[in-house]
Amino acid sequence: MKKYIFSILFLSVNFLVPFQLSARPSQQQDHQKNYNSCLHGYSGCDSSSLTDAERTQVQQAARQRNYSACLHGYSGCDSSQLTEGEQTLVQQAAHQRNYSACLHGYSGCNSVQLTATEREAVSAGKRNGAVDSATPGQDATPSQDATPPRYYTNSAGERVQSPTYSKTVPAGATAQCRDGTYSFSRNHRGTCSHHGGVSKWLD
Repeated sequence: MKKYIFSILFLSVNFLVPFQLSARPSQQQDHQKNYNSCLHGYSGCDSSSLTDAERTQVQQAARQRNYSACLHGYSGCDSSQLTEGEQTLVQQAAHQRNYSACLHGYSGCNSVQLTATEREAVSAGKRNGAVDSATPGQDATPSQDATPPRYYTNSAGERVQSPTYSKTVPAGATAQCRDGTYSFSRNHRGTCSHHGGVSKWLD
């Protein structure tokens, strides 16, 4: 009887082991998918199934996304999560954006935040713009197309071109902003938020 029981147990173990082994790759794939979702801040992330090391990496990635959002003035920025050094850089970036907005005559310019030197540059730019527009055969905004494109990293970790001026619709543009720039945003939320809002969607 004992031999009979042992043989049944032996056969049961040998029968179940292949199923357990075949289930592991699938479990590993599911775990990796969940980890990637958490790492990029996607919905469906189950942080309870992460290892301690993975949880640390996910937290670091979330901090980096938040810092990038704050640095570029995007919605969703939580400045309370920034270090003192990051807050300083974010403030400098916001000042630079405001100065650029004033310099190019964009909506959202706050001239009160400009330094005396920046105010003089803005005034000089307006005078030069008036002269250019009065000169026949010349483009009133020659410098706009000459500006090299800038890029930012969105919440999904993708490198995206910042809103850019162009005489024609550039490849990859998804919307035209009210200030005339073209946006390359991958989703509609927050598009053209610092450029007067969306004039028309192109995607």
